[in-house]
Amino acid sequence: MRKEYLLADIALTPNHMRSDLNATETNIEGRGYANDLRLDERLAKFAESPQTGVWNHLDKWQLIEDVRDRLTNPYQIQQGEQPFCGPAAVVFELIRKQPDRYIDICQSLYEYGSFDGYTKKIVASGRLCRSYGNLRMPQVDWMLLATLRDCANKIVPVHPKAPRLLRELGGITKPWEINGWVRELLGYSQTKSHPTPLSGEFRALQEADNTIKAGGVAFGLINSQGLLGNNSFIASRFHRVFPNHWVTILGNISIEAPTKITKNKQSRVQFDMYSWGRKIHVNTDASTIKDFFWGVAVGS
Repeated sequence: MRKEYLLADIALTPNHMRSDLNATETNIEGRGYANDLRLDERLAKFAESPQTGVWNHLDKWQLIEDVRDRLTNPYQIQQGEQPFCGPAAVVFELIRKQPDRYIDICQSLYEYGSFDGYTKKIVASGRLCRSYGNLRMPQVDWMLLATLRDCANKIVPVHPKAPRLLRELGGITKPWEINGWVRELLGYSQTKSHPTPLSGEFRALQEADNTIKAGGVAFGLINSQGLLGNNSFIASRFHRVFPNHWVTILGNISIEAPTKITKNKQSRVQFDMYSWGRKIHVNTDASTIKDFFWGVAVGS
């Protein structure tokens, strides 16, 4: 189990989503760094370092400001308009659970184009460091998330000027890549994937619940349109054929069996998750989970 830091309540601006999913933001617990002198010292070390950065088109002072924002509120990190949901979900947990390591990783990556994972060095390509264009996301998020995504890609390189189709293809994250980032960034040695293409959704959610309660992390693979969007009959038949989004499962998982009192014909499923820079509470029925929930990856 990794050491966690003191929590501070942070109020987020509500984001109105479908009322039947109760997918709204609430006051959340995020890591407050303001009173942690160790984190202040690390930020000061980054700011005062004379080392020149290797990212030609990134601004050091903006990076430091971005890092400070994410230490204050980890929900600041998001994929923006880039298909980086997988690395964003893992880095979100890095900021929450190991904020000091997050600072060190960002500084090392900016100054040297690499950082030490728990078992191997992660190196950004010179091509990526020299790339420029419309990042479609904050600079510090681009630097780290694009590095993780580009290092995992074998065929399609990451570049801000790439056509949309290539960006989408290059952004696809597989479960074993989530497991690798969980090991290298978070240091969890035990990782496992629980795919649910045909069945096993409830067992996978129970595994996520057990892992989180034991101090680990869990990430869900979903179809975002089906689980969080307009769940019409046509949409449900079309969108359920593929998963397209990774989220961080935060906990509060419950699966309630139908009762005669409530007259529910299906079990109700609830859990909290991080996605697109916000906390979302999912409250839906079993058939929706079966159609649009594709599995979990856990680390402990």
